Amino acid sequence: MEKTQYRESCRLDTYRVDRNEIGKPSGLWQLMQEAASNQMEAQKPSYTDLVDAGQALMLARVDLAIPEQIGLKEALVSSSWPCPSTRATFLRNYSLMRGSETVAFAATQWTLVDLASRKILKIDAVDFGNYWMGDYQELIPEKFRIDKETLTAMQTVGQKEVRYSDLDYNGHMNNTYYLDVLCDYVPELAAGTHRVSFVRVHYSKEAPLGDVLTILRSDAILLREADAAQYGVPADRKYIFRTIKADGEMNIQGELVLCSLHQ
Repeated sequence: MEKTQYRESCRLDTYRVDRNEIGKPSGLWQLMQEAASNQMEAQKPSYTDLVDAGQALMLARVDLAIPEQIGLKEALVSSSWPCPSTRATFLRNYSLMRGSETVAFAATQWTLVDLASRKILKIDAVDFGNYWMGDYQELIPEKFRIDKETLTAMQTVGQKEVRYSDLDYNGHMNNTYYLDVLCDYVPELAAGTHRVSFVRVHYSKEAPLGDVLTILRSDAILLREADAAQYGVPADRKYIFRTIKADGEMNIQGELVLCSLHQ
C-alpha cells in the first residue's frame, strides 16, 4: 500500500468550545491528537501496539498556534504526520484546516518510554517504517525558559488534585487537560474578552492519581509588536505558568498567549 499523509474530517462539538462558542485550546488539541492516534492505527504500529509491548510515547513539548478563531460545528480537516526523528526524540506535526486555510498548527516532541521502569528509550527501539513521514516544521525553535525575574514574581493561584477523570491509559494526567487547568486561571478568558492564540507547554514530570499540583502564574505580560511577532498569530498579552508536584518537583511550565476577540 502506498504511504500517504493521514487526514480526517471533524467538527468542534459543544464540549470543545467556550462560552463564546469558540474552540478551546484543549478541544483543538484533542482533535489533533485523535488524528494522530488514527494515523498510528491505520499505518502501524498503533498506540495499543506500543502499550502491548510495554512502551508508550509521552509528550515532552507542544507549541500550538491558533491564528484563526474556530467556531462551534465548523467543518474541519485534521491531519497529523510523524517526522524523521532524533535518537531520543520523536517529532510530529499537526494541522487543522478550514477549506484551504490553516486555522491551527502544532509542533511536538515526544519521548519513547518503558512503561514498567519509566525510563526513556531510543526511538529506534520501535520500527516506525510504515509511517508516512513529512518534514518537521518548528514554530519556535528555542526551548521555553522562565527568566529569574519573572519566576520570582510568579504567585500561587490555585491547586489541582489529579482525579480519576484526569487520567489516560498511561496512568497519569492527560496532556490535553493541562490546557484547561491553565485556562481556568486566565481572567480574560473567564470574562469572554479574549481567546488563546498560542500555547507553549514543556512537560517535565508525570502527575499520577492523587498528586496535588500547585499552580504558579505570572501577572499579565503585555506584548509589544516586536515581541508578539515571534508567535506568528494575533497577540496582545500572555501569562506564564509553572506547576509543581506534591513532592516539590516541576510538573510542567509554559505560556498562554492571548488576543482580543476584536483582533
